[in-house]
Amino acid sequence: MRVIILSAGRGTRLLPLTRNTPKALLDLGHGITLVESQLASIREVGLRDVCLVLGYLAEQVEAKVRRFDGLNIEFVYNPFFDLANNLVSMWMARHYMNDAFISINGDDVFHPSVLRKLLEVPTPPEITMVIDRKVQYVAEDMKVQLKAGLVTAVSKQIPVHVADGESIGMIRYVGNGSLGMKRMLDEMVREPEGLKVFYLEAIQRLAQRGVPIGVVDVEPELWAEVDFHPDLELIRENVLRIADSLIAPATPTHD
Repeated sequence: MRVIILSAGRGTRLLPLTRNTPKALLDLGHGITLVESQLASIREVGLRDVCLVLGYLAEQVEAKVRRFDGLNIEFVYNPFFDLANNLVSMWMARHYMNDAFISINGDDVFHPSVLRKLLEVPTPPEITMVIDRKVQYVAEDMKVQLKAGLVTAVSKQIPVHVADGESIGMIRYVGNGSLGMKRMLDEMVREPEGLKVFYLEAIQRLAQRGVPIGVVDVEPELWAEVDFHPDLELIRENVLRIADSLIAPATPTHD
C-alpha cells in the first residue's frame, strides 16, 4: 500500500517561519522536521512506498528526504500550488491510485499507532477516514457528520453544534474506493470551482452518491495539525510524547 502525502502549500499562516522554508521542513524539536516525523511513522508501521506531492520550495524537501532510509519515495510536483487548493495536489497523484493507498495531509503530526489502527480496519468499507471526537469543535475544524457509522458530510462549513467528529486528514482507499476517488478527482478538476476546494469535497460527493465512507476513531492526543504558530509551539513541547518512535530518526543514506 502506498502513502500519498500532500505537502505542496505555502504555509502562509506560519509566516515568517515559512518565508524561506517549506512547512514540511519546519523543526518540531529534537532535530525532527515535520515531513521526517511523517516518514518515520510510515516506516514504523511497515509501509515502504511514499508519494510526496510538493510545490512551494519543493527542491528543499526533495534534497532533505530523497534518500530517507527504509522508504521508496517518489516526488510529484504541483505547479499550481500557488493558484489552487489541495484537490489539485491530490489529482496530481492520480497515477498512484490504481491500487490501495492512504492519503495524509502534509501538516499532520501523528503517532505511528494512528496509522497502524487505520491499516487494521477490515474491508469493507473501501474508504475509511480517521477522525477524532472532541467535546467542542471550532469553525476551523474539518468537521464530519455521521449516520449509522458512515460519513454523510465533511466540511469546515458544518455548524459546530451538529458535528460528530473531526477529520484528521488521513484516509485509506482500497479496491473500488481507490478507483472511485480517482474518477471523482478527474471529474472535479474539470470544474472551475475545483481549483478552490479541499480534496475532502470529493469524499463528500462520493458519500452523497451512496459510496460508504467508514470511520476509525483515534484519541486527540495522538495527533496534531500544524496550521498556526501556537500549533507548532504545542507540538514542540510534546513531540516526544506525540511521536515517541521519532526520538532517533534514521539518518538518510548518501550516494
